[in-house]
Amino acid sequence: MSAIAAATLERLDALATERGIALEADVPMAPLTTLRVGGPADRMISPSSVDELVAAARLAADAGVPAFMLGKGSDIVVADAGIRGVVIRTRADAVTIEGTRLRAEAGASMTALAKRCAREGLAGFDWAISIPGSFGGAIWANAGAHGGDMSQVLVEIEALDPREGEPHTVAAHECGFAYRDSRFKHGSEVILGGVIQLARGEPREIGALLDDHQAHRRATQPLADQNAGSVFRNPDGDYAGRLIEAAGLKGHRIGSAQVSTLHANFIVTDRGGRAADVRALGDHVRATVAGRFGVDLRYEIEFVGDWPEDGR
Repeated sequence: MSAIAAATLERLDALATERGIALEADVPMAPLTTLRVGGPADRMISPSSVDELVAAARLAADAGVPAFMLGKGSDIVVADAGIRGVVIRTRADAVTIEGTRLRAEAGASMTALAKRCAREGLAGFDWAISIPGSFGGAIWANAGAHGGDMSQVLVEIEALDPREGEPHTVAAHECGFAYRDSRFKHGSEVILGGVIQLARGEPREIGALLDDHQAHRRATQPLADQNAGSVFRNPDGDYAGRLIEAAGLKGHRIGSAQVSTLHANFIVTDRGGRAADVRALGDHVRATVAGRFGVDLRYEIEFVGDWPEDGR
């Protein structure tokens, strides 16, 4: 992404002042992501309600500035040069429960939602304890774990196309859900929140499932290290981690990035690491696995921000 003209950012700043929206400038992104790499964002807005989120998205659209939606900062690698335009860091996280339906705003924590469901005796969302991101991000990516994913529980999504006006409701069957994919990855809609349908269950039994999932995650994933979650999608009928390990790449390092010695489908970084090292290592893994096994691994993590054309 090329640099944005100073006049465009000035127009954004002026509109924000006019509308009473607080902007931060040159915000370091590394501390806001689980991988802890990447440069600054030109501007950032941190809306704490859906109304503020709508206003922020409209502000960016009206100013003609690209907007990047940020939740909990997992599953992304921010370029060392940072992010041009405005980052909208979604903090709206209100949750309401009516019977066996739960409505959450986009910024709600998936792990917190899983724990809330267990306390409330709502079954069918236990798998979400292993998703470190936000509710909105999980919808966007159709996140899943332990055999469950968002497409299995979502009823409807509230979204906004900031170019077209008012928020609208999207039925789950209209979302184009697929493995780690949805229509929201391919358009301009901003996810504001959604509704999931669950079932009645025994709180202790659901809590035990959460404990089992967490124990498995601690035993198999490098949670003590800086990481962005699974790097690659699993190919049909196989596992990315198995292929990477079979290629002899466990522990392989490029600069400040290393293939985890605990789980080969994770890349971990040193403190003060470089995003370029993560991308170079990921590309090396892809090329090696393709050469050894003829399998083209597809990234699950997203490379965002101002990357040079060669990705380095």
